[in-house]
Amino acid sequence: MTEAQRIYKELKQDIVTCKLAPGLSISELEMCTRYDASRTPVREACRRLGNESLMQMIPFRGYSITPLTIEEYRNLHELQTIVEPAVAALAAERASQEQLKEIGGWATYEYKVGQPNSYYTFLEWNKNFHISIAVASKNQSLLDIVTNAQTRLMRYYYLVIVMDSYGPQLVAEHRELVRALRSGNADLARARASDHLENTIKRSMKVDLRSVSITSQSPLNTDYSDWLIRTPSAIGKRFKRPKVTRTRKRVEV
Repeated sequence: MTEAQRIYKELKQDIVTCKLAPGLSISELEMCTRYDASRTPVREACRRLGNESLMQMIPFRGYSITPLTIEEYRNLHELQTIVEPAVAALAAERASQEQLKEIGGWATYEYKVGQPNSYYTFLEWNKNFHISIAVASKNQSLLDIVTNAQTRLMRYYYLVIVMDSYGPQLVAEHRELVRALRSGNADLARARASDHLENTIKRSMKVDLRSVSITSQSPLNTDYSDWLIRTPSAIGKRFKRPKVTRTRKRVEV
């Protein structure tokens, strides 16, 4: 692994898990210090992350972590509903037994409701579950799309849309999809993937932009008051998050 690849991996993980929070401005020097590296590999890592829509370059000032927006969240879900059912159908037809075993493995994790670390582990397994299905489709272009979408969505589930009370439902839907893939029935796999995504969208609307606080001592100091709730029941309402000094509140539904 080259120095640029190492920094890319570590920096991306910090962005996806919101250790570097959305909207944060960060300089090359700060990243060089944080990741113990010189400017050239840091720039290469930032360039790659910019291409993945996770960072933005600010001329003459450095970089910023791409902020979270309602528009991006909805766009990513629309992309999922179009792409991932087709990916599942291809995977049902093309997946090897080894790939099916791996997909099934990622669907086995049952997290403990109310325990943040368990929930965060599930988010990682959930991402790998969807990406492994895309791998089994044997279509590199679709794999690239799914990987990028799943990676970007993780930030929302870490910081904004908390769905840990839906754990049993999510796990059950994953296992239903695995059974469809193992059957080799492309239409069934497409239907199960569509059902799972539709249910996910419904769940996210129920917890859409509920109370999440950013620690005042974090490097971000982000104001999320520009988030606009645009669900059918609350068009035009402005959402303002309460500020607290240290901890992040989680929403139980």
